[in-house]
Amino acid sequence: MLTIHQSAYYSAHLLNSSGLIIESTRKTGGVQLRADHPQYAEYVDAFRTAIDADEADALCRALLN
Repeated sequence: MLTIHQSAYYSAHLLNSSGLIIESTRKTGGVQLRADHPQYAEYVDAFRTAIDADEADALCRALLN
C-alpha cells in the first residue's frame, strides 16, 4: 500500500490489487476506485500532481460525495 495523500481530514492510498482507496479520517467510511475504472489513471495523476494538500483534499471530497 502506497499512501499518496494524507491530511487531517482525508487519506488516499494506492493498492496494486484494489486500486485507489479514499478514506475520511474524521468519519467512518471511504470509497474504492478500482483500477479498471475509466477515470482511474486521471485521478491517480491528479493526486500525484496536486499543487498542495488543499487541492488533494478537494479531490478526496469529490470522490467521497
